[in-house]
Amino acid sequence: MTPLKNPELAPISFELVVAIDPQDAFDAFTKGFGDWWPTDSHSVSKKDCLSIGLDPKAGGAIVERVKGKKDIVWGSIDTWQPGERVSFTWHPGWDAGDFTRVDVRFDLNDFGRCVIRLEHKAWENVGDIAPALREGYLAGWEFVFGECFGNYLRTSRR
Repeated sequence: MTPLKNPELAPISFELVVAIDPQDAFDAFTKGFGDWWPTDSHSVSKKDCLSIGLDPKAGGAIVERVKGKKDIVWGSIDTWQPGERVSFTWHPGWDAGDFTRVDVRFDLNDFGRCVIRLEHKAWENVGDIAPALREGYLAGWEFVFGECFGNYLRTSRR
């Protein structure tokens, strides 16, 4: 194993285990992205945010639609494996060249439960703000992925 050059920029990971089929969880994450994403607290334009959408395909964009203003691109999907994995660049409101990466995998465990793993990495791409940005995303993903998406899967997908 190679030691990290800068451990404060290590990937951050979160895991959900839910009683749902991996394909259904994948569809909820991708096609339902705008349904579970908390636009009121986690959008660039806050009160002017009309919606967040994820174009469900390789090369698709993640876009925030804004009232009276130009859309804001948050990232681009580079891996699209339905029921298994989606990964994308991540730069909500930033220059597209200053992106991080988010990778989400959907697996079935031995007990028939779906294990969803989110990993956010490539912090070095954002320069000097990387440690602070990473720190903010620790709490951000815990809320957005753990609570919002987790609750969406547990309640809205029945």
